[in-house]
Amino acid sequence: MKNGSAFSCYVVLCLCLSLNTIAQKTATYYNQTFKIDTLYPATGSTGMNSPWEVVYGPDDSLWVTEAHNYKIWKIHPGNKGARMLLNLNSEKDFTNPTSWPQGGLMGLAIHPQFFSGKPWVYIAYVYHLIGCGSTACGGCASGACSFNTKLVRCEYDFTDGSLSILDTVITGLHGSNDHNSGRIRISPLPESDGKYHLYYTIGDMGAGNLANANRPNHAQDTTIIEGKTLRLNAEPDLTLPASQKWIPGDNPFPQGAAPAAKTPIYSFGHRNPQGLVFGSVNGGASYILYSSEHGDKSDDEVNVILPHANYGWPKVAGFCDDNYTSSNGDSMYLANKSVISEKGFCDTTPTTLVEPLFSFYHWPRDPNNTAGALSNNNWPTIAPSSIAFYGAGAIPGWNYSLLVPSLKNGMFRLKLKPDGLSVDNTSLPTDTLHYLAGLRLRNVTIAPTGDTLFVSVDNSCCAIDSAGNFGTAANPEFKGFILRMVYLTTLALHDTVPAIHGENAQDQYKVWPNPATRTIYIKGKTGARLPLFAQLYDITGKPVMEKTAPGDDFSLDVQGLVPGIYILRISNGYGIAQATEKITIL
Repeated sequence: MKNGSAFSCYVVLCLCLSLNTIAQKTATYYNQTFKIDTLYPATGSTGMNSPWEVVYGPDDSLWVTEAHNYKIWKIHPGNKGARMLLNLNSEKDFTNPTSWPQGGLMGLAIHPQFFSGKPWVYIAYVYHLIGCGSTACGGCASGACSFNTKLVRCEYDFTDGSLSILDTVITGLHGSNDHNSGRIRISPLPESDGKYHLYYTIGDMGAGNLANANRPNHAQDTTIIEGKTLRLNAEPDLTLPASQKWIPGDNPFPQGAAPAAKTPIYSFGHRNPQGLVFGSVNGGASYILYSSEHGDKSDDEVNVILPHANYGWPKVAGFCDDNYTSSNGDSMYLANKSVISEKGFCDTTPTTLVEPLFSFYHWPRDPNNTAGALSNNNWPTIAPSSIAFYGAGAIPGWNYSLLVPSLKNGMFRLKLKPDGLSVDNTSLPTDTLHYLAGLRLRNVTIAPTGDTLFVSVDNSCCAIDSAGNFGTAANPEFKGFILRMVYLTTLALHDTVPAIHGENAQDQYKVWPNPATRTIYIKGKTGARLPLFAQLYDITGKPVMEKTAPGDDFSLDVQGLVPGIYILRISNGYGIAQATEKITIL
């Protein structure tokens, strides 16, 4: 949709997918066809109780948090097999659904060195109910509740496939029945201090919104952990005091009067940032941290997260353009407070304030004023529930895109410019491309092959229907299911060995000597998905030798084979052919 487009045109401008189309297993968007089916459960009509995080793990499994059942699952992305890894119900002290936090069991992230001595999984969950009503949250309405949230490190046991809590990273974080956020991501590479770090989003607790209308908003207060992005160590620094061992020493905000001690706060001025992802547009040499964030009555945001940066909330929604500034005797509100001047606030904080990379429904001031009288379900927002970075080349035209699932209406794709810092609509019909319309989506993750998406459908009400109306409790379908969305392409009739990601397979692997008498050595390209699998066939196609190699470089002992011509085939850990070469054995 174009920024500023009328909300009444929303469904007309998008390419919609009816629920009947999903039942038929295929859907076409922008001349590209996808097969769509339900991944979980394998049978039956009852889904999970609010699947929240879906992570494609390094073990080629989907790791899923079930928000309201407080369970962590592993699901096979191909054969639909599933098993529970951890039940965390004993870790919380509340059971009443009427006193329930937003989310519950929320984010999950897996350490990049999972197979290299650090089998750690990080999860965030609400564990303690402080209370409900005005006393519990500083003057809120009776429907508002306050909680505590923690982030823990778990350890995976490869011998029995179990997951158990190892230690607590941070605890006592504020929680609410609104705007908890709760997304975790880990830096894909060690940072300047040589360490991996955790990034965690925490919202403003719904301050100024609905039942939390009277809750004070602390998003601009850098001494209070609400409305922030946090940065933490992925493992404790045991040389520091217990209060500092999980906090990086180069974090931007000092702890009180002791500049050497730091707080976990990395960026501030956030409302409800439920999406967080790292993406690289330069082949993995460096990464950008992207976030998606719920707006108020309009202006859902996509941001690039930077240290010490201020993202404006609740003084600014979206850009510094005064589309929420009061004038002519009216009152424009953000977080239930009148806005004096968005632009004036931005002008007084020029060194730290960062505007969004993109804003959905970037409306002018007068339509925003009119929208304020509508119910929140009818505000011109998409309610972005997460964000994913597409950096694979399997789907034509998708490379370097941001995928933004919506709690109101499917998923949106933003094509990035080469620098990754702005949206490129020069060759697209609108700023955003729309998929899975009519579904209320919570999360999306991408298979390493790039041709398959896994999308979790939220359990709660509602989504926008085909007539453009916000639905009822029975809508949308597939509540609690994970959908598998596979890009379909037509293969050539003749047999070929395709290059991977446009690279020449022979540039990736070296095989020598050839001819060989005793040993064949294989040198792989660093970074290939391990383990590698080598198969040797004779001239008739009969397999005569195979070997699974845990590293990039390995060898084959061929001295016992009959001299002749053989074919060597090498596949990566996904089973994708990487190289095929004719070998002569003397």
